[in-house]
Amino acid sequence: MNMSTHGVDGIPSIVVDLCWLPDGINIGQWREQVLAAEGEHYLLRSPVLDADQVRGIQLAITAARNEHIHEMTVERLVDWIDQAVCRWLDPAYPLRQLAERLLPVVTGYHAEMIRLELKRYMRNFRRKELWRFLEEELDPPAMLDGFHPRRSGGMSRAYGPELIFHVFAGNVPGVQLWSLVMGILVKSANFGKTSAAEPLLPVLFSRTLAEVNPAWARLLAVLPWKGGSEELERAAAGAAEAVVVYGSDHTVRSIEALLPPHARLLRYGHRISLAVIGAEALRPDLYVRTVRRLAEDIALYDQQSCMSPQAVFVESGGSVDARSLGRLLAAELERLERRWPRAELDPEEAASIRKIREQYELRALASDEAGLQVLASEGSTAWTVIIHDMPGLQGSPLNRTIHIYNIDRLEDTPPLLAPLRPYLQSCGTAVAPSRLQPLASLLGAAGVTRISAIGDMTRAAPGWHHDGRFNLLDLLRFVDIEAGAEQDAEFYDPDVE
Repeated sequence: MNMSTHGVDGIPSIVVDLCWLPDGINIGQWREQVLAAEGEHYLLRSPVLDADQVRGIQLAITAARNEHIHEMTVERLVDWIDQAVCRWLDPAYPLRQLAERLLPVVTGYHAEMIRLELKRYMRNFRRKELWRFLEEELDPPAMLDGFHPRRSGGMSRAYGPELIFHVFAGNVPGVQLWSLVMGILVKSANFGKTSAAEPLLPVLFSRTLAEVNPAWARLLAVLPWKGGSEELERAAAGAAEAVVVYGSDHTVRSIEALLPPHARLLRYGHRISLAVIGAEALRPDLYVRTVRRLAEDIALYDQQSCMSPQAVFVESGGSVDARSLGRLLAAELERLERRWPRAELDPEEAASIRKIREQYELRALASDEAGLQVLASEGSTAWTVIIHDMPGLQGSPLNRTIHIYNIDRLEDTPPLLAPLRPYLQSCGTAVAPSRLQPLASLLGAAGVTRISAIGDMTRAAPGWHHDGRFNLLDLLRFVDIEAGAEQDAEFYDPDVE
């Protein structure tokens, strides 16, 4: 990545290339954009690509992977990633400082939010967390290095794809690193396409990996292009053994249509998450904490994470009811708007919020829905709380728009989720210990794949089963040596008569 100083219209600018490429690969043409951040001017450069260049880059990183794979033990790979992460945990690290300057301007998210959440997210990839993650799915992780005995007899070894094509989402800074780290751990060459909404962090992290081990960083390429560029995406998918897609259902379907028959697809499309609050979490000494933690889940990255709640079910019988909780939540969202102002919206996004407000305000005027109430930020679309008297489940236009439902018993929630079962993901809970597992069982049967504490909804633990699936195992191919082959080999031992 070029970090030189360059003049644009007479203004000195720091040049930042929005791609990571191995040494020796030249880009003939660039698109340029000037960005101002904290008193500095940055010239952001994106390569202009064609299908032949994409295929050439893939060939180069695949060749580098095959050259180095014999020295890439799991232990050394974990150490490589950990060293890179340790640099990012240092506030004085130049690339972290660059990210903290540019990401608020690129994404629109508040600088303090990005600073706090980026450091918290990076901790997921420290050495101890990576080992926990590996051991969660592989017993032992060294199966990636060689054959290991199986309890049932024989031996097995795991092989990662030769080349993975990653389609990164741009809704939340850092989420791209999860997919990239998974690809590194399974010893694949990794070719990533960034989103226009966040093209920076995967490139900067790849730069750090190159600082730690330049030779192994030749296995990585991270490039931006406009989504839906069929020629480039067909070329990128054509050589890949596995394709990992994050994004909208439309994005997933468009990439799937380009895949050759041999390619394995891991898809992470549109998802809906919710929260449930038991009466015991609304005691006089607890409800303030509960509301504050819920508000943070809603405000963090403006609900753009698939793990952010779009609806909240509030159980009757607490010291505050659903209507009172909605008013408290509105006040807390207003406080967070002053601390972490929501990102600016494009006209279509803002219109969708105004539309849903108007829809429910009109319904609130109807005599049969007198319990319906809309609370909204004054003079803006910064936050919206829609309080329902009857339980149900509707999606949200996001950007700090939340539905609140009153329900007699939380155990009555799962049947209401049935219409959205294919899209369910996380559920934040605030319930007593005796209720957690029984309620989680009901929610799991209804389609929910992750149960978290309210306040931690957007912070998945290392090793979580993303959308109910494995992360590493779904990428791997296993080779078995059966016990019979081991036994038969003894007959051919030249030292045994």
